[in-house]
Amino acid sequence: MQNGDDKTKLIYYTPDNVNGLLKTMNACKSYRLCFDDLNSVDIINKSALNTPLTKAIYPGYISDLSALKRSERYFEIGPELKINELLKKGATVLPPILLRALTECGNPNVRNILSIGGLICAPKIRNSVFAALSILNAKVEIASYTTASLRFMVPIQQLFKEEGLALLPGEMIIKIRIPYEEYDVDYYNEIQDKGTVITFVGTASTFKSSISICKFAIGNWGDEIIRETEIESGLIEQKLPIPEKIIEGWKEKFTDLFTEKYTFFSPYVQKALTNMFTEFLSRL
Repeated sequence: MQNGDDKTKLIYYTPDNVNGLLKTMNACKSYRLCFDDLNSVDIINKSALNTPLTKAIYPGYISDLSALKRSERYFEIGPELKINELLKKGATVLPPILLRALTECGNPNVRNILSIGGLICAPKIRNSVFAALSILNAKVEIASYTTASLRFMVPIQQLFKEEGLALLPGEMIIKIRIPYEEYDVDYYNEIQDKGTVITFVGTASTFKSSISICKFAIGNWGDEIIRETEIESGLIEQKLPIPEKIIEGWKEKFTDLFTEKYTFFSPYVQKALTNMFTEFLSRL
């Protein structure tokens, strides 16, 4: 195959399943993974390269990498599934809070080329979809071409460490898994501050006029998702509707977080997030 305008020959493989992909990557370490957007990355260190592409592995024919599947207990999303396609396929089955977050991922043209796997692996972006997946207890399945038989699940909030993406050389995400649960309340809101988008997401379930599940997260352009499980646990079994006095008490505890832990937020953001938290509680 001719490689574009230069006349070098392009040698490529097109495996049709994940095991085949991992075996090919292991046997052809000098090759580069090539994707639908024509970008390619080095197999060993994941870096993008600008040199002419002469040896490639194309995973686009692996249906599992771009599929949405549902079992009795889980939703499973292939990392190569484009955002717009995921919105179409999951319109009636995915959790509403995730659907709302997905619609906030740029304009339709961006969502046509952006994959869910590329989105969650993007450095320095922990808002919107990442926050929603966090409160939905999503996990990612990771495999390595060096040990194709070894696969393991990692909570999505552990996908990044201080130094960046936690994937080791040769590792790749092959699946995003979301436990199936039904929620009665979903809350999504966001603000912008100095060009940064900060997201507040929340979801809850009720049983016999009490809160049975309550989860919320703050996502931003930093390195982590903010979760306050102590507040979440404290709201479990709270009778509904929540009296105004009790909401004020939780609002005070939430506000204290900005002086104790999250001092990097501006006063404007602190006030906005506090209002979002209060509004979330009032909807329960």
